[in-house]
Amino acid sequence: MTFGGLARMRRIYNKGLWLFLGGIVLLLLRTSPALPGQIIIDSDDQFELGRACMEKGQYARAVVEFERFIHFFPDSPKVRMARYLIGVCYLKGGRYEAARERFFMIIRTEPDTPLAGKALFMLGETYYQQGHPKEAEYYFRQVTKKYPTLELKNSALYRLGWAKMKEDRWRDASEVFIKVGRRSALYGSSQQLADQSLKGEMLPYKDPTYAGVMAGMIPGLGHAYVSRYKDAVVAFLLNGLFIWAAVEAFSNNNNVLGGILTFFELGWYTGNIYSAVNVTHKYNRKVRNDFRNSLKDRLDIHLLTSKKGPIGLALTFKF
Repeated sequence: MTFGGLARMRRIYNKGLWLFLGGIVLLLLRTSPALPGQIIIDSDDQFELGRACMEKGQYARAVVEFERFIHFFPDSPKVRMARYLIGVCYLKGGRYEAARERFFMIIRTEPDTPLAGKALFMLGETYYQQGHPKEAEYYFRQVTKKYPTLELKNSALYRLGWAKMKEDRWRDASEVFIKVGRRSALYGSSQQLADQSLKGEMLPYKDPTYAGVMAGMIPGLGHAYVSRYKDAVVAFLLNGLFIWAAVEAFSNNNNVLGGILTFFELGWYTGNIYSAVNVTHKYNRKVRNDFRNSLKDRLDIHLLTSKKGPIGLALTFKF
């Protein structure tokens, strides 16, 4: 074979080798979903991850996953719900100010929509759960005015009744509970609460003024009035000891020591009266709280897990 023929065969061999290697590379690329180090994020899977974290009570992580969903899929129709769920996660996690910022944003950007109605309700819920019933009332009333045809109105009326009970406005609460519609799932519970809330006016309260007078007559008697017997014994013995010591000092012509003991006794005596009045207020507060805790709150907020419809937050009812 000549030198030229050998060179030609070598070129043909090299060309065939490169074609073979190129085919192998193309085959690997087609069978591999991504190059090493790449992660493909699916929008539905990412949204479901945030929702799953929410269901597990991992609210901080859920916020991160929903924020990631919004970042990577800004044009998804689920972005609206993701923003709403972030607010709910903040609420569930006790970050009330952050939750209110999210709900306000939804109300500003999507006014007069069902989602804005839920956001308005949740604004009231942030104040209600934070222990500010007066502020919560404002938003629940706004829901009843702006969304009168939705079940959301009945839920707002129901929660408004509870807010009034938190303020010890028992009769006002009863009048609100009665307004819950007959077709509402909360109707039966609201009618019961309308009757039960009136019992708040007949709770076995103690009179703080009477407790103070009793403590002034005999130290410790005001504490015994509200069944604080240990405190009553301590107040009686402590004041009795100082009074006895002061009398003994004056009887022995030790006026300086008697004056000092009398000065301290006046402090203990006054403190005994103040304490009696204070523990009576605490007693009445406990009576009210125990009464409210004995009532059943049927309104709950939970995450829908149904795959048949859009995933979102719903107001549901505990039975």
